[in-house]
Amino acid sequence: MSGATDSRVGLLGTGLMGTAMAHRLLGQDVAVIAWDREPDHVQPLAERGAEVAGTAGEVVSRAHAVITMLPTAEIVRSVVEPLLDEWPQETIWLQMSSVGAAEADRLVELATAHGVTLFDAPVSGSTHPAEEGQLTILASGPDQARKEVEPVFEALGSRVQWVGQAGMGSRLKLAANHWMIAMVAALAESMHLCQLMRLEEQQFVTLLDGGPLGSPYGVEKLGEMQRHQYPAGFPVRLALKDLKLVREVAKDSGVELPLLDAVLERIGDVENRHANDDLAAVYELKLPSRAQR
Repeated sequence: MSGATDSRVGLLGTGLMGTAMAHRLLGQDVAVIAWDREPDHVQPLAERGAEVAGTAGEVVSRAHAVITMLPTAEIVRSVVEPLLDEWPQETIWLQMSSVGAAEADRLVELATAHGVTLFDAPVSGSTHPAEEGQLTILASGPDQARKEVEPVFEALGSRVQWVGQAGMGSRLKLAANHWMIAMVAALAESMHLCQLMRLEEQQFVTLLDGGPLGSPYGVEKLGEMQRHQYPAGFPVRLALKDLKLVREVAKDSGVELPLLDAVLERIGDVENRHANDDLAAVYELKLPSRAQR
């Protein structure tokens, strides 16, 4: 992409992740024009130099690449579908929300029917990595248009994993999120296990921190559990949404995923009080006793 206008990136959706990604782009001197269903969400970006669009259509008409970062496939479709008849031929759609497998396919079909170039490219990482440009982008889409989107991906992420045709990125994202959410639930349960055995939780944290069994993300979540503070990098409500998308895949495939069912129950239990807190808030759940079963 070359030139100020040609390189402008549009953003439809400025929630937690959309805002973090916008800040990163602006910090990399990428021109941004943004819109959100809640206008107040966009105003803080104006202070950083982003253009604030009055409508989603204005974003599409003035950007070379348009990122959708919205909560669900239904919302993505409701925002984008009315714009497709007048979507500029040269404008690329970067669908970076977590939408699920079948849902991604439906968006691909919609774009194809209107002659719109679509990359299905959800991200792995939460708000802090997004602000630091440390996301992993799970990119899928047409090979011939890769060069057009690589500058955007390079600005947002430290790693781009190309998966194949559009829709494959969302499939990889579901597998990754299934693992990640289950891992956080297991970490919380292991912390409770330490308490049951009268073992200092910090001993468990120290074991994982820098060791072969740990991960930076896992250790970060353990720290939040120790502090009982859960800034929403990945809110419980969105984790629950993604687990339900995984369940749809299992149902459509006619298989059972026993671990998924157990994690779904735990995350569902924590949603009532911690829907907008980070996933690590699953630690606040007490372990059920046998008498409760």
